[in-house]
Amino acid sequence: MSGSWKSAPLRDLCEFHNGLWTGKKPPFETAHVIRNTNFTADGRIDLSDVAVLQVEKPQFAKRRLRKGDIIIEKSGGGPKQPVGRVVLFNLDAENFSFSNFTSVIRVKDARILDSIYLHRVLHWWYVSGITEPLQRRSTGIRNLDFDAYKDLEVPLPQLDEQRRIVAALDQAFSVLERACANVDANTKQAAELLDVWIREVFSGSEEWPVRQLADLCENLDRQRVPITKSDRQSGDIPYYGASGVVDYVNDFLFDEDLLLVSEDGANLLARTYPIAFSITGKAWVNNHAHVLRFSDSVSQEFIRLYLNSISLNPYVTGMAQPKLNQSALNAIPVPTPPIQVQAMIVEQAAQIHAGCRRAVSAYEAQAADLTALRQTLLQAAFSGQLN
Repeated sequence: MSGSWKSAPLRDLCEFHNGLWTGKKPPFETAHVIRNTNFTADGRIDLSDVAVLQVEKPQFAKRRLRKGDIIIEKSGGGPKQPVGRVVLFNLDAENFSFSNFTSVIRVKDARILDSIYLHRVLHWWYVSGITEPLQRRSTGIRNLDFDAYKDLEVPLPQLDEQRRIVAALDQAFSVLERACANVDANTKQAAELLDVWIREVFSGSEEWPVRQLADLCENLDRQRVPITKSDRQSGDIPYYGASGVVDYVNDFLFDEDLLLVSEDGANLLARTYPIAFSITGKAWVNNHAHVLRFSDSVSQEFIRLYLNSISLNPYVTGMAQPKLNQSALNAIPVPTPPIQVQAMIVEQAAQIHAGCRRAVSAYEAQAADLTALRQTLLQAAFSGQLN
């Protein structure tokens, strides 16, 4: 902090109010309630999913949000997400309140402390890790030691300097946000490049002979054995389900290269994860994944690429509990070029995948650098070094 600046404990500068939740005693009033889920990583309010609740009218009167209020997350978080996030309520609206997992921090004297400046300070406390030691953990959540938090010192330059700092940070962050948006777009494009290429490859496959999947591999579903969680013996052998490894056990059913295909689950339609994935070595597979054996690795990888590129909707039964049964799987028509063409496609896909991974890693490093730069700017701002 600059040597010419004063400072004061947060508790001396602000008043604090606890949140509310659904009312139990009438009269009630409708309120839009800001919750932890409305906090973004950069300290803003996301209004896309604000809870609309019937709250007790007297309680709402005491907890109605005012423009310039700062809402702090006191309880919640998780193993990798501390509590202490803050958002600035900067709306001209009178029907908003805040949940009981949060509190409001309200500036007492706007002639001494600008609320927007204070929000930036409190956000800096969070992202810099200053509030990390002020955590008490209980089952599944973290709780902020709010009394200790109130004792933290707020740097207090003159009011015009506070506003200059806010303007300088906002200008710098605007540039950073545009850079981050470009990095995010590039990352997404790089991650999707292989999928786009594969779809283009198979869109030009009209001249390839078509065979049913059952004619291209051996189905080993009869060898699967599900084990309830309570009966599993812990070990180092992967236990596979519909979307990948779900546990590790001490025995195996298979010890070879195989292709697993999801048999049931919402992912058959949502396609959040690949529905076909290769495994090698010792493994146990339950009855939520089909097990396919191929005569060679090229055919197996070619089919994996193909199954992950097409819609399975025509072959899936049930909407509430989607299922790809064995007969439907076996009947999937597969364009099958000569093995030399399959090998070329598989090799090119591997090269594109490797390039995509390198590009994504580079973009992720850029994103990390931008995040670090944001924290550096905040550090400079509140130590009097932001020109």
